[in-house]
Amino acid sequence: MFTEKNIPKLIILTPIITVILIAFFNIYFFIQNQNKYFKEESIRVENDYISKQKNILEREIQSIINYINFQVKNNKKLSIEELKNQVLRYTETIRYEKNGYIWIHDTSYYLRAHPFRKNSLNTYDISLKDAVGSFITKEFVNKTIKNPNGVFIEYYWQKPGKINFSKKLGFFRLYQKYNWVIGAGLYIDDIQNSIDKNKELLEKRIDKYIRLVVFISFLVMLVIGIISYIMSRKISKAFKHYQENVQKKEFLLEDMNKNLEKKVQVAIEEVQKKDRAMLHQSRLARMGTMLSMIAHQWRQPLSEVAGILMELETAAKFKKADDVMIKESVEESNKLIQFMSYTIDDFRNFFKPDKKKVYFYIEDSCMEAISLISASVKNSNIKLHYNIKMNYEIYGYKREFAQVLLNLMSNAKDILNQREIKNPRIDLEVDFKDGYAIVIVQDNANGVEEEHLDLIFEPYFTTKSSSQGTGLGLYMSKMIIEKNMGGELSVENTENGALFKIKVKV
Repeated sequence: MFTEKNIPKLIILTPIITVILIAFFNIYFFIQNQNKYFKEESIRVENDYISKQKNILEREIQSIINYINFQVKNNKKLSIEELKNQVLRYTETIRYEKNGYIWIHDTSYYLRAHPFRKNSLNTYDISLKDAVGSFITKEFVNKTIKNPNGVFIEYYWQKPGKINFSKKLGFFRLYQKYNWVIGAGLYIDDIQNSIDKNKELLEKRIDKYIRLVVFISFLVMLVIGIISYIMSRKISKAFKHYQENVQKKEFLLEDMNKNLEKKVQVAIEEVQKKDRAMLHQSRLARMGTMLSMIAHQWRQPLSEVAGILMELETAAKFKKADDVMIKESVEESNKLIQFMSYTIDDFRNFFKPDKKKVYFYIEDSCMEAISLISASVKNSNIKLHYNIKMNYEIYGYKREFAQVLLNLMSNAKDILNQREIKNPRIDLEVDFKDGYAIVIVQDNANGVEEEHLDLIFEPYFTTKSSSQGTGLGLYMSKMIIEKNMGGELSVENTENGALFKIKVKV
């Protein structure tokens, strides 16, 4: 277990053990790689040596052919048969490498030259077999005729002066002028002995390299271990000093924690006061909005009442006011006053919170919100267009849903007035898609600033002055739609302005 008591030991031992493990794995993988390298290099050395031996055979055959061509070209004294006999006897004297020699058959399978088969010269040699029973003369001649420029053939034959057979690699080429098959060969075990010697030298060189690297690795490991031990001791001392300081600070923290709860409680109370102040400010702003809308709703009927009273006053001044006129004026004034009273009731009921969810038609909420804001919008010379394509029932809080629509249209009106947009316009559209009612509120005020798009629904965030907004309207609207009614409220910028979209399951 990691405890404060054994941490100093861990600090000392961990780097040393780490260095040992790293060195061990490095040495292990290094040796593995060197062994792999040795195997690959051995194959390459073997292939290179065999390739060199094949080149020797080709070179020897080419030398004989060059010699024959030279003798044929410069011969002026000997007959053709005498020249052939001279060349054949000369080839029997040639030796190369350890057991290499030259022999010649013609294409009729007759042996013409061989340094170790004198008794078989000029005999029909087609029945000659090697140690495994292959008719080697027939194979030499037939394959060389098919490959006149040279062919390699493996077979088993005795070394000069030996009884046992050894595997041999022969090279044969056709001298077409005399129809001779000229052969040269090297014994594989001689080649393999040279290859083994080369492999042995390579293995010794790699072993020496491995021993050197292992020695250096252990030396480095020892040095690093000593350095790690010294550094770990210093770190351990520093850690102990740090522990002492921590203990002192813990005592101070205990004292501070005793008073922390009181400080937290005070801070919470201050935040709650601030939230209550903000909510109070929000209510005042809503009251201000409501009073402004009531004022706009009352302006026309008040003007009409004033007109009726002026008309009645004028009639009385000229003594034309009779009972009928007075009665009609009173009735008409009562109608207007009653309308104003209903307006007060509408606003008062509109801002009352719903206590339970109900089924209601979207169009009803839309028309309720439009009726409350229409006079205010008209007073600002803003055109309000609404297009209700589909009217479905949804489940939720009817007044709160209407308040969201009113808040979105009110925000659109404020930004249109603030930016002094020419031909200001607010569009309200209701549609249906994939089982959801889609309500869109759009203006032509050039949209929301890009840096504000992600913040617009945050509480207390507002682009208005403190006297015009609290930053809670859109936040509360989002809560009503998404938390209370399980819908979605989003915003995006279009070509002309901001588009707020409400999506609610029908």
